[in-house]
Amino acid sequence: MSNVLPKASPPDQAQRKRALDASRSILVEAPAGSGKTDLLTRRFLRLLAEVEEPDQIVAITFTRAAAAEMRHRIVTELEKAAAQGLTTNPSGSQSDGFSMEAPAHRALEHSQALGWNLIELSSRLRILTIDAFCRELALAQPLLAGLGGGLEIAGQPAELYRRAVRRTFDHMDSAAPELQGAIGALLLWRDNNWQEMEELLVQMLAQRDRWMHGFVLEREQDWEVLRERLEQPFARTVRANMAELSALLDQAPHARAEALELSRFACAQSAGALYRELAELAEFPAGRFESTELLEEAREACVCLAGLLLTNDGGFRKQVNISHGFPKERKAEKKRLLQLIADLEAVSGLQAALAATRSLPPARYSDDDWRIVRACFMLLRHAAAELKVVFAESAAVDYIEVAQIAQHTLQEEDGFPGDAAIAIADGIRHILVDEFQDTSRRQHELLRRFIAAW
Repeated sequence: MSNVLPKASPPDQAQRKRALDASRSILVEAPAGSGKTDLLTRRFLRLLAEVEEPDQIVAITFTRAAAAEMRHRIVTELEKAAAQGLTTNPSGSQSDGFSMEAPAHRALEHSQALGWNLIELSSRLRILTIDAFCRELALAQPLLAGLGGGLEIAGQPAELYRRAVRRTFDHMDSAAPELQGAIGALLLWRDNNWQEMEELLVQMLAQRDRWMHGFVLEREQDWEVLRERLEQPFARTVRANMAELSALLDQAPHARAEALELSRFACAQSAGALYRELAELAEFPAGRFESTELLEEAREACVCLAGLLLTNDGGFRKQVNISHGFPKERKAEKKRLLQLIADLEAVSGLQAALAATRSLPPARYSDDDWRIVRACFMLLRHAAAELKVVFAESAAVDYIEVAQIAQHTLQEEDGFPGDAAIAIADGIRHILVDEFQDTSRRQHELLRRFIAAW
């Protein structure tokens, strides 16, 4: 009599089985080591038993090693099924169809019936890195690539970036006034350091999938509209912090007026060096802050409040002195400040919210900062255009360019998938993505466009 106890099913057995249902689109969220890749492998085997061709299933990973490992797992399971024989009927815990053996047997039977010969021809399994998948898509439309049918990947793309940057600078004398002005403004900003400017631009071209959006490339810009659009994330962050801090200060109704008076005192004692942005206000900022100007005014005031009440480490002050704007002979004001700190220390969460104001971005660009941002957009647009010329001359590209060509293949100028995209999508029935949280915005957009073509 065997003493081996049957292996207990995992507590999420029902969810794991549901993830193998080919009629469902599935998102699996689970911690490291919980078997997500194993589950994806099982699903791949299950799908192999249903498709007309093995290349109708595409599995995307993010490293070559991960792709090789997944291919090895699938082939190993098919080999096990072949060794056991197609007539083997998995029993016991295997009969629920969740074990690896059951889908492997069905996949092998289907493979042999259709003559796929997957064990010997495992290259028919489309298990690719995201870069290889992009290259497949781009090569499907060589005319869109603009670089012939090869799309060779440059071994040292940084050399191509640098060539594009230097060409951009070389054209300065004959460039349009707007480009000359942009280069001049940026050089002035960086103390006329050409070498540093070159290095920064090379780095930006190497990461252009993060910033190369339509509004950067547009030649005719409504700069004020663009400025408002780019300031929105800053404003939202500041607004959320101001709302939280305001709700906390409401729990100490006298605190705003007292803080304003004490900041004025300290500002006067320091000849205007301390807490000026708060001290010069008629009243402590509160409300909805309808404009970014008012919101930025509130942020600056709250940064001053943090400086008045908190140490550099973010804790409430235990003592104050002349360096904080309170001379030792002004004992009454010092006592008032320490009492205010004690009152606010009793408000749960206020210390952390107040300390967080110090790391907030400004709610809007200063005019000087915006001039630099505009100049950056101008220079980046020209450098990106030069890079395309360099790619064409070199007959080599980088992975970012391949991904951008792939995206253009999947979506036409009107935002809808064209005939080419639909033809590509029709050849794929299932797409599986491993470690999706590792995708960049570029990779997410690629998958979105592919699914739209479905």
